[in-house]
Amino acid sequence: MKEPILKTEELTHIYSPGTPFEMTAVENVSIEIRKGEILGIIGHTGSGKSTLIQHLNALVKPSSGRVLLEGRDINESKDSVRDARAKVGLVFQYPEYQLFEETVYKDIAFGPKNMKLSEDEIDGRVRRAARFVGVEEELLDRSPFDLSGGQKRRVAIAGVIAMMPEVLVLDEPMAGLDPQGREEIMKNILAYHDETGAAIVIVTHSMDEAASYADRMIVLNHGRVAMEGAPEEVFSRGEELRGMGLATPVMTDVADKLRKLGVELPASVYTVEQMVSALTALERGRRGA
Repeated sequence: MKEPILKTEELTHIYSPGTPFEMTAVENVSIEIRKGEILGIIGHTGSGKSTLIQHLNALVKPSSGRVLLEGRDINESKDSVRDARAKVGLVFQYPEYQLFEETVYKDIAFGPKNMKLSEDEIDGRVRRAARFVGVEEELLDRSPFDLSGGQKRRVAIAGVIAMMPEVLVLDEPMAGLDPQGREEIMKNILAYHDETGAAIVIVTHSMDEAASYADRMIVLNHGRVAMEGAPEEVFSRGEELRGMGLATPVMTDVADKLRKLGVELPASVYTVEQMVSALTALERGRRGA
């Protein structure tokens, strides 16, 4: 098992405590993010996903509990907060709305400049990050506001990647994109993961996205961890997931229906590739019999 790089211990966050509007968004959440893994955090709207990830680089402080980066409480000092924000990159949903500089280059360079790096180091990071996300060199001198929606999304992600985070957290990174755009953005994120070995956290309500990419999954429900494990473990509990208001992967639903018809499929079938493999094995077994 890989070592954790980031973890929460009994993390609780309460909005507007002591008022009539008091609301507990996350409660006693203890999770680990392991070095080099791709972790899917899944949950319905209002399950606490976005509140949880805002704690991971000290954007908000816990009401109780701790967030530890390599064993150190990220909220213990200004230095620990600064370290967390350099090592844990957070990309919000619709990050293109956060673009503000006059050129693409300056937008991508904003984070590295705040890290007090040399001009040469900043330039190298900008161009490397642009390459990771598929932003062509000729776009670097253009205004980000002249780009297409998909290009803006890439620039915004590049701005976080340019800080070379060891943990890259993405909140619904494919929201609002067409299927081709979603595939391209995910390919860019995986390229960063493969080349740097960074841990990737994908926050989504889409089980199909999680099924395609995650090594491990955490399911939140009403601010608490409801399930945790490898995708095959989580998706084998389809009825429970549906009871939480989550749509299970299409192949999980197909497999459930086939089992009801008497087809003996393993519980771990949740992708098209796994379904093809399982049905092929059954057919071979039938012929062999």
